[in-house]
Formats: sequence, C-alpha cells, structure tokens
Amino acid sequence: MRNGCRRVAIAACAALAGLGVCHMASAVTLIQNNQSAVVDGWSITAPTGVSLTVTTNDGQIDIEKVANFTVPNQGFLVGFNYVGGGSSPATTVDFTDELIANNTGQSFSGFDFLLMEPGATFPSVSNVFAPPIGTGYNYTSVKLDSTGQILSYTGVQDSGATSSWGSAASGDNLLIDAASGTDFFALKELSQSGGGGGGSSAVPMPTAAWQSLAGLAGLALYGIARKLKHRPA
Repeated sequence: MRNGCRRVAIAACAALAGLGVCHMASAVTLIQNNQSAVVDGWSITAPTGVSLTVTTNDGQIDIEKVANFTVPNQGFLVGFNYVGGGSSPATTVDFTDELIANNTGQSFSGFDFLLMEPGATFPSVSNVFAPPIGTGYNYTSVKLDSTGQILSYTGVQDSGATSSWGSAASGDNLLIDAASGTDFFALKELSQSGGGGGGSSAVPMPTAAWQSLAGLAGLALYGIARKLKHRPA
C-alpha cells in the first residue's frame, strides 16, 4: 500500500480532487483545504495546503498526507475532534507516509511535529518517521522530548524540493496514541527556515503556541457544541 506508485497516485489525486476529476473508493476518505470528515469516531480537519487520505484499520486510523509549504516558518494544524459513534472508535492514528513540498523560496533548516493536547503522545522514537534523505533534502537526526509531544528533525530541504517521509519498512511511520477520554487533539507540523534547525536546539515553542491557539480554540468550541447538542434533556 505504501509503495512509490501509491504515493504518486495519492499526490495526483489530492491535486485533482479539487477539480472533480478524481474519484476514490468508498473505503477511502480524502480531506483537504479546510474540510472535515468523520472517520472511526473522530472528526478530522485539514487546513488549506494539506491533503489527507484516510482509511481505518481495526481501531486504528491510517493517514497518507501531502503538505505544501509556501511561507517560511509556516505551520499546519490538523485537528482531531472525538465525536463518538461506532462500536470501537480508533485510539491510535498512524501517519503511514507523507510528502512535504517546500515552495517557500527558502531552504528548511529543520522540521518539527508537535502534539497540542496532553491526551495525545508519540509513544516512542522507534515509531516515528526515519529522517529522510533524497534529492534536494537531507534530514540527519530526530529527537523526541520527554513529554512525548515534541518531535524535532535536524537537516535541510531545498526550496523547490519535495521530501518523502515514511516507507514500507517496519517502524518508518508516525504513530500517535490518543488516550481514552481525549476529546480533541491537534498535530502541528512546523517548517523551520534560516539558522538553527530542529533537534536539541528545540522547537520555537512561543511561536508554535500562539500560532496554534486559534486552531485549538476552534476544536474546543466544536467539541463543547457537540456535547451540548447530544446532552440528554
């Protein structure tokens, strides 16, 4: 499922879906450009510039992702809001692979994945994307902080290059655990341009925090509204 041909198909489908010329099987859900869809008990929202191809797999949500970064130090927030339904809602989310396009006009000097809610964690550094290497990009190391919520990659990616993350190799994916009782969480992907980079130099947390407030507030309000709507009279 995660071979090169499938990645090309996913990327092409994401690009063409907005034109109405790509039709995917009913078992697969395409979410992109500020759209939301409910999959296995979770309402998933993708911002403009991001396409998610979502399937379910025995209590786990599998996602193939395409992201197009057009502004230096840009961050993309993917929201997950628990809405219930079904006999066994998913408790893990697996980003099986991702294509990250750098169209910012500047090279990336690092890349970070952030979880913005305590109920969700990256369970282990052995279950994250291996640092990818290819034409126009070279990520050399990865670090997971002690909270399990900040994943930082050191490396470079040229402007105009698209990096390929994840593969069919065991463990080369990005796994997220959502603890029982978690109402919502958000995955933020943050590109870094200029000096420094990811790794032990850490994530620019003040910037990451304020950029995420609007998205988190929207998710929280949506969750509250859902609960009020379904609360017994």
